[in-house]
Amino acid sequence: MPPIGRWSLRAIGPYSARSSHCVVATNSGQVVVYGGELKPRVPVDSAISQGENEAARGSMHVVDLGSRSELGRIVDRLKTWSTLSPSRLGDTNAANKDLDAPNPRVGPSMVLKDNAVYIWGGRGGVDMAPLDNEQAGVWKGQLVTGQERVDWEHLPAEGGPEPRSYHTTAILDDTMYIHAGCPTTGRLSSLHSFDITQQKWKTLASAPEPPRGGTSLVANTIEPFGPVLIRYGGFSGYELPKEAGILDVYVVKDDKWLTVTPAADPEHGVPGPRSVHGFQPFQSSSSSLSHALAVLFYGERDASSLGHAGAGTFWNDAWLLSKDKPSSETDGWQWTKIITDESKVPEGRGWLASAAWVEHGTSRIVMHGGLLSSNKRSDELWELQIE
Repeated sequence: MPPIGRWSLRAIGPYSARSSHCVVATNSGQVVVYGGELKPRVPVDSAISQGENEAARGSMHVVDLGSRSELGRIVDRLKTWSTLSPSRLGDTNAANKDLDAPNPRVGPSMVLKDNAVYIWGGRGGVDMAPLDNEQAGVWKGQLVTGQERVDWEHLPAEGGPEPRSYHTTAILDDTMYIHAGCPTTGRLSSLHSFDITQQKWKTLASAPEPPRGGTSLVANTIEPFGPVLIRYGGFSGYELPKEAGILDVYVVKDDKWLTVTPAADPEHGVPGPRSVHGFQPFQSSSSSLSHALAVLFYGERDASSLGHAGAGTFWNDAWLLSKDKPSSETDGWQWTKIITDESKVPEGRGWLASAAWVEHGTSRIVMHGGLLSSNKRSDELWELQIE
């Protein structure tokens, strides 16, 4: 029996509408949103929320999805967003006023470690040039959600990657990884790691070509690799991969990349090429899903002829990636399409942000915002439940 997916709308709010932003989820189900754009190439922070005349630089949004019902079902009611305001902004004792909070940005990345977010990269203005080395560097934001506050700290880490946007990031233990993306010109294939504890950067093996923006990494631990980063999709003047369904896997212990070809779903084939999509780690307490590693969903199918100023065409599908042969590096990979009620799925979109957390042994997957085919930015937060 194929996996069944159920989408539920969990929150909406006009001040949360955006694309090209980033999202994380805490272990207790608080979903945190940062950055992005409401109009093409115009970066925002929290945007204008109710009762505010202006958004404070470094603001974030949070919504608490909490626990499901006792039956494991999502309660059908919309949650309310709140704003996390920066505590240090305007501090007269700050040594450098430009580094008391991150500047607004489009296309940044963000990970979560010990209830603190770590943001890197992004573009800072209408010209879409990457931010300077300091602003594009590592920002730590300690979340104080009970007081609706975020405490920002700029980490003085030297020797980091070339500033860029539309890259992807992932975290394994205490290490954040930055991959691919768009610098001032062109696209990249590079991979760098940042040790959060030691605050040191390291250059790692570059990924298989072509260079790309809008790709996505999933961090997981699987045999016989150990810790890995799994890459799917991206854009390099055309949607990737060239051969649909193909994956690139970075093996941390060996500092090397492998390319693997998962088996197709017998009925539905493999996911199509895409960029600016959702790709999240997945686990389940169900024995039928015990080999599942990741869930892939939505994203851009065809780019707009207007470039970043327009909307292309988008996917509205979801796929499970699994591996059931731990003795082999290249065998046992499998794509399986997730069957959903087509009358209840979110509208197709790309340039979205997604996150996952684990509750009672099963992953909860969320998708926020994104660019719709109407060229409008969504304010919706959806959750995908997979059984």
